Amino acid sequence: MTENQILQVLDKYAKDYNFPVLDNYNFDLAQCRLSVFRDDNEWIIVFEIVGVNPSLYISNDIYAYGNSVESQGLIIGLDDIVSLPNEEDLFDDEGNFLITPFHLDLIINSEPLIIKPTEGEYLELGIQTELFNPTKLIRYLSSKYKEKFWLEPLDLLNEINMSEDFKLFYQTDEWEHTDEEKPSENKFFQSLAKAIVLNDKNLIQFKKANTHWSNWTWSDFEKQEED
Repeated sequence: MTENQILQVLDKYAKDYNFPVLDNYNFDLAQCRLSVFRDDNEWIIVFEIVGVNPSLYISNDIYAYGNSVESQGLIIGLDDIVSLPNEEDLFDDEGNFLITPFHLDLIINSEPLIIKPTEGEYLELGIQTELFNPTKLIRYLSSKYKEKFWLEPLDLLNEINMSEDFKLFYQTDEWEHTDEEKPSENKFFQSLAKAIVLNDKNLIQFKKANTHWSNWTWSDFEKQEED
C-alpha cells in the first residue's frame, strides 16, 4: 500500500458522493468518529456519522474504505439506537415527535436513560427547545453521553464484514474534515495516509478540528423547512 493508493480510494468515493459530507442536506450531524485499522499490507478507514436521517430517526451511518473492503462507501445506517420504553415509536400517527425536552425517558442502545435537562443546559449548547425535534435531542444527548452512540472496534469490523484480526491503529472524533476539497487535497487525510503506510500515528496533523456539529448546521432539516 502507498499514500497515493489510499488517497485515490477516498477521492474516488468522494467524487461519487459516497464519502461523508458533514453539511449534508439528507442528514443532520450530531457527532462523528473516524477509526483506522491496519496490518502490514491492508488498511481500513471507518467513519461513524451519528445524527438524524431523512426519516427523522437517529442513526449511526457507517462508511468504510480499504484495500480489502469488498463493499465501500456507506455500508449501513443503524437507526434503532434511540427508542422509547415498551418499544413505542418516537412519533405518533400524525408524525408529531413524542419526546419533550425536559423529561427524557429513553432507551439508548438497549440501555435505559431517564434525565430531566433544564432550559439552561440546552441554551448553553446553542439548542433552542421550541419545536423540539430529533436533531435537537441527539445533539443534546451527544454533549452528555457521546460514548453511548459509538460501536466497539470489533462491532465495527463485523458491520463491514471484515476479520476481527485487524488491529485498531487510530481513532478520533476530532479532525479537520473536507469541506469542498478532495480528500487528497486535505492536510489531515494526506497525513493520515502517510501515517497508515509508515505505521506511525504521530505523523497525523491538521490545523483546526471542525467535526463538532455546530460547524455544519446551515443544511439542517429545520432550516430547509424555513426556506
